Amino acid sequence: MALFGLRVFNESGQLAMDTNSFTYQVLWQGVIDFSGATPSYTISIPGFNPANCVFMIIPTRAQDVQSAENDGLGNTKSYPYVTTTSGQVTVLAKNPSAAAGVTQTRIVAKGYAIRFST
Repeated sequence: MALFGLRVFNESGQLAMDTNSFTYQVLWQGVIDFSGATPSYTISIPGFNPANCVFMIIPTRAQDVQSAENDGLGNTKSYPYVTTTSGQVTVLAKNPSAAAGVTQTRIVAKGYAIRFST
């Protein structure tokens, strides 16, 4: 019998998670593009609940990955500011409490909303 799936073991070698006890569902995926004039995204995601869901952002272009800690373009390559509520995710180009002169992110990334359960 062939087995498929994912198994994760803890530092003691005991099974901590496998696909028989942990499942996930991608609720939403799409492009988050701050390279143009888009100031923010408000995404309606039915079934999204911060208690059992996560929102991830993964850069899609090599130029959007900061090359060093002292990279002068650090803010333009930073991750967007994300807030979540029931049924909705908001993605902003910079922290809303940042000073007006702070440069916003200019990245293009893939966003994923994922629901998990055990």
